Amino acid sequence: MNCEEAVQWIHAQRYTGHKNGLENTRALLKALGNPERAYPSVHIAGTNGKGSTAAMVESCLRTCGYKTGLYTSPYLEKYQERIRVNGNLIPEKALIEGVEAIQAACRHLQNRPTTFEIGTALAFWYFREAGVTAAVVECGLGGRCDCTNVLTPVVSLIAAIGMDHMLYLGDTLEKIAWEKAGIFKPHVPAVVARQSEELHAVFARAALEKGAPLSVAEPPLPLEITPYSSRFSLPEFGEFEIRLPGRHQLMNASLALNGLRASGFALDPAALRRGMREAAWPGRLEWMGNFLLDGAHNPQGARMLRAYLDEHFSGQPLTLLTGMMRDKQPEACAEVLSGAFCRVIATSVSEPRAMEPEALAQLYRDRGIPAVAAPTPEQALALAKGRVVVAGSLYLVGAIRSLLKEGAEWNSITCRCS
Repeated sequence: MNCEEAVQWIHAQRYTGHKNGLENTRALLKALGNPERAYPSVHIAGTNGKGSTAAMVESCLRTCGYKTGLYTSPYLEKYQERIRVNGNLIPEKALIEGVEAIQAACRHLQNRPTTFEIGTALAFWYFREAGVTAAVVECGLGGRCDCTNVLTPVVSLIAAIGMDHMLYLGDTLEKIAWEKAGIFKPHVPAVVARQSEELHAVFARAALEKGAPLSVAEPPLPLEITPYSSRFSLPEFGEFEIRLPGRHQLMNASLALNGLRASGFALDPAALRRGMREAAWPGRLEWMGNFLLDGAHNPQGARMLRAYLDEHFSGQPLTLLTGMMRDKQPEACAEVLSGAFCRVIATSVSEPRAMEPEALAQLYRDRGIPAVAAPTPEQALALAKGRVVVAGSLYLVGAIRSLLKEGAEWNSITCRCS
């Protein structure tokens, strides 16, 4: 088996695996010797911002001297991005060995695990094999029934809540928040990002039922906001710089820092400042030449992107290159984004849930924005001129990111837009 075949096998289980609460994951991990118990972990849920928060927490733990594991989803360009140790992708040899161990374990299970259950088990197995001393784990979908919820972490974090995955999590913010709060554990500190009072009432009830000490991360004081970085001050922590663009990242930074303080990990203030400054999270307000890549795949993400564009590029000619999944409220996203762009290029990606480019383009035409449809990301990129924002689906962001890196003109493009 080579690495490509191993990854193909993982993806193939999407169609054969059977979701069975957390029992499949528990059974699979037990067969692997319960690797998730070999290291302390930080568990992070939320609708938007949990990946950025995870990146900041991992970076800070690494600069504080811990050997870190980071498990996130989805990936942009290659599967190995989901599983990292000390910032490095899981090696192909380790991925193959892990898949072989999981295949052997699966032969003794009553139910076939799903793709995400296998990926989670692979991450936990590799973290143990690599000898990590702190793991940072992002929930996939929801929290309560997400297969990562087999963890008993040292701290549980919840980032911003928004309307997403309503078929599975509920049709109100309060219902979704309740599902996310399902990661709370008895006697494990829980930290949530400051949100509406209605959502905090949900978090407080969940924490009380679970016996989890609850605290709220408050927004920090902005000191300087640029299109590429931010400086802020947070009481009891001091001043920090982050290079994750967007004013919303300040709240994620507060969540990360407050979560680290509640975790019990030994932390050095100077190392924390360095870790926050060095944190990176590709595909989220990431500049590649004159292209801005952002995984704004739902209305909440679209509002964050719009706020960033209005703050830094209001009145400037911008083109939107977009592709979306049908189940991600594309009409609501178009309503938010349309006023920021003078032109739209709609395309698709190789996913069964992808919206047809022509139908997506029509949503913007209905709002008075000139829009064209391109069947593939390659054809869409060929039409893109000037300053271009790529947003709507992380699958699209990953595809365009790969094309930009492979393009013949890439070496002549500067790291930031002019």
